[in-house]
Amino acid sequence: MQRVSIAVQGPFNGPLTYLHSHKLAPGLRCKVSLGSRTVIGLSVADAPDEALDAAKLKNVTEVLDTAPLLSEELLNIANWMGRYYLHEFSSPFFLALPKLLRSGKKAELKKTRWATLTLQGQHLDCAQLGGAAKQQALMQVMQKQQSATMRHLKSLGFDSAVVNALVKKQLLNVSDEANEESITPTGELFESELRLTEEQQTALSHIKLDAYAPCLLEGVTGSGKTEIYLQAIRQCLQQGKRALVLVPEIGLTPQTLARFQKRFQDDTVALHSGLTDPARHQAWLKAKLGQAAIVIGTRSSILTPIPNLGLIVVDEEHDASYKQQDTLRYHARDIALKRAHDLNIPIVLGSATPSLESLHNASMGRFAHLNLANRANGSSLPPIETIDMRKQQHQNGLSERLAHRIKSHLDDGNQIILFLNRRGYAPNWFCRSCGWIADCTFCDAHMTYHRAQRTNICHHCGHRETPVHKCPNCHETTLEAMGTGTERAEETISQLFPDTTIIRFDRDIASTRNKLEQQLARTESAGPAIIIGTQMLAKGHHFERVTLVGIWDIDGGLFSADLRARERMGQLLTQVAGRAGRGERKGEVVVQTWYPEHPVFEPLLKHDYRSFAIELLEDRKRTQLPPFGYLAVIRCDSAFANLAEQRLQEMAHYLLNTQKVRVLGPLPALLSRRAGKHRYMLLVQSQKRSHLHEVLTPLHRHYPRDAKQVSWHIDIDPSDLA
Repeated sequence: MQRVSIAVQGPFNGPLTYLHSHKLAPGLRCKVSLGSRTVIGLSVADAPDEALDAAKLKNVTEVLDTAPLLSEELLNIANWMGRYYLHEFSSPFFLALPKLLRSGKKAELKKTRWATLTLQGQHLDCAQLGGAAKQQALMQVMQKQQSATMRHLKSLGFDSAVVNALVKKQLLNVSDEANEESITPTGELFESELRLTEEQQTALSHIKLDAYAPCLLEGVTGSGKTEIYLQAIRQCLQQGKRALVLVPEIGLTPQTLARFQKRFQDDTVALHSGLTDPARHQAWLKAKLGQAAIVIGTRSSILTPIPNLGLIVVDEEHDASYKQQDTLRYHARDIALKRAHDLNIPIVLGSATPSLESLHNASMGRFAHLNLANRANGSSLPPIETIDMRKQQHQNGLSERLAHRIKSHLDDGNQIILFLNRRGYAPNWFCRSCGWIADCTFCDAHMTYHRAQRTNICHHCGHRETPVHKCPNCHETTLEAMGTGTERAEETISQLFPDTTIIRFDRDIASTRNKLEQQLARTESAGPAIIIGTQMLAKGHHFERVTLVGIWDIDGGLFSADLRARERMGQLLTQVAGRAGRGERKGEVVVQTWYPEHPVFEPLLKHDYRSFAIELLEDRKRTQLPPFGYLAVIRCDSAFANLAEQRLQEMAHYLLNTQKVRVLGPLPALLSRRAGKHRYMLLVQSQKRSHLHEVLTPLHRHYPRDAKQVSWHIDIDPSDLA
């Protein structure tokens, strides 16, 4: 019997050792015993523990796979992730697998109808088919690909009649099977590539496909970054390699997928949490087997096995959605850079508002910095102006001046976007007599009133309550909603403009991919319309007829204690403003604010995000915060505040004794109580990444992560402090 190392889900800092009749290749799933349970494990390359008594070791119950599901490259990255992010050993390995594989389902494609080239078809001169243009075109495709699914051929415009005609001529065979053969990408197109501007052509020429070459593609909204991605990917496919494209949100995936499928004849698959488990399982297998030339997905797709991967694109690289905020707290953009480096392939990070980390890397020469300062269609960026709310009459936060602008643009038959990053009807349910506000029972947060559901909801823990109609403090009945969310904004606008189409985008109205697509389809209807929504409107959507963007309220980002609040506010304002004037009609942007003289607005009103970011970088440099230093946050939760604080005080004492890091805290978290747990944090800073990991790694040995009514975790490179 041979000792083998198996990664098993649980609070283990390394693999567990089992016995098997022979050595197991890394990347195979197994059934193993863990206590009284049988669980799924994954064989890994780590050396088994030879010091353990073999008589006490358990046997591997069953090996589920005949070939490894994860390549050596992905196993190495998963191993690195566990060590870098200081999390449970097994988490990155199982993150790379879809749910059905984690639960033990067979790794096999379901049967589908395939068309395969016959030997006669391989040697056919397509000109012999005479005037049958469709048949000629299909044979040209098949002679390049050898085999293809009927679904893929249908997407290329070939119906079953054309296929059956070639079957009768013994040029093709059709069969129902689970074909697991890989397909070599071709780079063939359905539609011609767009002509690039001089700026775009210069940027594309700097994307080299033969080595690790990170590029930061910074381009104003509407500058044609996606077209550069498409043309770089085509060059990659023409070399027989494949491409991975990351997008930050599920909402962008169907739009991006549709654009790629419209351009490329090669098969493209999408991977995101909006898919059903069986659909994700099949898409993952197609990617692994090399039947997809392009994989488009959200955060976790970065660990998808893709043979002969030649290019990675991270769109909207600044977006906070790339950072996982629970369990394994990894950043997909950073893992993408690690994967590109290990594979020695290029990676493109694209954004109109790059993160401060990426701008710093570009300024230090670590990334090539490609700049697109103009819109691809030649249109100008919309002027941005502020409305001083201190001098305006307003209705539920909508100023008279913005209302007049809306009417003017509607009269011209245009569309308007009203941005309000606050869903629900109102952020507070309060008593007009004494000022009492309905708070969440389990969090230090106010309840948000949702009028459509007639309930108060905590947006932090999900707790729901029916709104009280008698104040528990003064017993008066003068309770009402205070403030404005997207629901109330929609109500206000419908009262002012009763005959206008109103389309709302937030997580309540567009909670699924299908509902989001329905709302997006409504924006394409003819006639004027007002689009009201949260930050999902700011992420990559192209609204051809929007000429006015009104930002209802953005002041919250000016005074937040969060490390990245001001950076994100600037990114959000710039991204939302970029939705205006993207078509033939000129646009404008109006920002309502109670602080129009705040210096943060000065560069942003000029579309000068670079100056805005440079100023923030100078602030970070003075305080030695990222990217000029390295930061980790240790968060501790407990039902008893004193226990959480005491645990962090012990950790702080230990860390300070190492004399290699600076420690701030324990401090109450910005949201100091959530879901009934009191939350405290330690900020740990260092000028060397190695020092940070050196002092944090032993914490798991000294302090159990979930003991004595206290749980804690480490967040390396935190994206926020909330």
